[in-house]
Amino acid sequence: MALLAAALVLGTVALLAAVLVLGAPALASAATRARIATPLGTATASAATPARIATPARTAKPSPPTPAQELARTAKATTPKKAPTPKPPTTTSTPTLAPGPLVWAAPVAIDANPLDGISCPSVSLCVAVDSEGRVLSSSDPSAGARAWSAADVDGPSDLAGIACPSVSVCVAVDGAGDVVSTGNASSGPGAAWSVAKVDTTITEPSSYGGGSDLLRGVSCPSVSFCLAVDAVGNVVFSGAPTGGASTWVLVHVDDNSDYGCAGGGLMCQAPLMGVSCPTVTLCAAADFTGNVLETATPTAATVWASRATGEAGPQALWTISCPSVSLCATVNGTGGDAITWDPAEASQLTAHRLPIDAFGLWCSSSALCLAAGEGSHGAAELIGTTDPTAKSPTWNVTDYGDVNGVSCPTKSTCVAVDNEGDAIAGVTVAGLEATLRAQAIGGRIPKIGPLVRRAGYSFTFTSPLAGQLQVTWELTGAAARAAGDTSTAPLVLATGAAHFTGAQSQTVHLTVNGAGKRVLMGAKRFTLTALAGYETNTGLVSAERKLTLR
Repeated sequence: MALLAAALVLGTVALLAAVLVLGAPALASAATRARIATPLGTATASAATPARIATPARTAKPSPPTPAQELARTAKATTPKKAPTPKPPTTTSTPTLAPGPLVWAAPVAIDANPLDGISCPSVSLCVAVDSEGRVLSSSDPSAGARAWSAADVDGPSDLAGIACPSVSVCVAVDGAGDVVSTGNASSGPGAAWSVAKVDTTITEPSSYGGGSDLLRGVSCPSVSFCLAVDAVGNVVFSGAPTGGASTWVLVHVDDNSDYGCAGGGLMCQAPLMGVSCPTVTLCAAADFTGNVLETATPTAATVWASRATGEAGPQALWTISCPSVSLCATVNGTGGDAITWDPAEASQLTAHRLPIDAFGLWCSSSALCLAAGEGSHGAAELIGTTDPTAKSPTWNVTDYGDVNGVSCPTKSTCVAVDNEGDAIAGVTVAGLEATLRAQAIGGRIPKIGPLVRRAGYSFTFTSPLAGQLQVTWELTGAAARAAGDTSTAPLVLATGAAHFTGAQSQTVHLTVNGAGKRVLMGAKRFTLTALAGYETNTGLVSAERKLTLR
């Protein structure tokens, strides 16, 4: 766990609440891949050999312990040995792994330090924070390193999380008890960020070791309300989050004690590990002793309602994500479970078995949750599911590890940050397939006569991330034989290709070859198979349709 604990996100990223439901679309099958992948000579990588997966050289590099690592180590060291407690009856079986549900561009190094969190309130703004008090922002996060700018706004403090409820207002928190905020985030990281001390409950060295690690997560359901949690059971909230220290109020909300702790006071206080507020009237938090806490009155000076997740011992609930009032989720890193519930119905907590020990979780809706953690062989992994509340969710490997934060500015695009200082643009398989269908093998296609005379046609393709596009028109089987082709391979009639370096639009020309001209010449109506494939850094997404030309 030590390798992945270094990549932990200690705050809750404010994710958008709409993600496209992924159903039938999937990564290209082997048969389809063989038909459209061969011409992709300039593609960045294939699905079978992604350009960057966690390798022994990458994951074996030692890192200084983070407060989270030290906290986990301390909790384990002080835990008395007990007979294992059975899983709750609601725990589901081990899930099936499959490709997806996102494909990703190559990581882009934007910082020399670990990036601890990211918030993307729109496609034109993403703001990230790092372990050395720096804020980084971009108006085009998939355009490469040059599209990101950085500024030191909080000295050497570890910025543990960030929430941007709008393109103007962003609020981050650090381990020293400070809120770092701006009302002008769209102007770049150098714009008027202020630092306000809002929590002085503990100072260095903290009772958990590893230095000061006070504020751990922040959530802002609106520009006029933000709430953060700390390591000793408190929350701090403000109705004017950019208004300075005087606008923030501290309240103790968690009376749970660390598992196995024989003392009292701060030494035995269960630390709150994350918070998520889908609205101003619902906030939920998770603590390190395995409890989830909720309140409908986050500004009240009262202890929040608390529920145990069902197992004795230090549960290591590392984070929490509530994309809506009807779904909250957390992960039990040491138990290998994702735990979901419906706070609106006060429903039972349901544990779903994970294929990894997860230490970070980000849900943008009931249709997409991503979790980062450590796989069975010690490698960092990022997994995802499109059905987190199902009886047996399907968790999909997405090939990246060391992820500390994910934010999805649209229903089909996401941006992740990792412990290596990288930003990684991703798109859902369903979203990319829909783009291929609409633009690459759909839209307005010229009639047969102009197609033959001009030897093809041009169309505009807007890519959501870097990759290689390949389009093919072909005939197979009886249709190919009717056209006079005796080969067992498909008869290719037209091809087109384009390389994209990021989210951008390009004009793509589909060229009708000699065979295409021969079979189309003089035809009044002709049906062929149109295929489109888009090769990203971690996989190939394909789309196919029957196309009738007139």
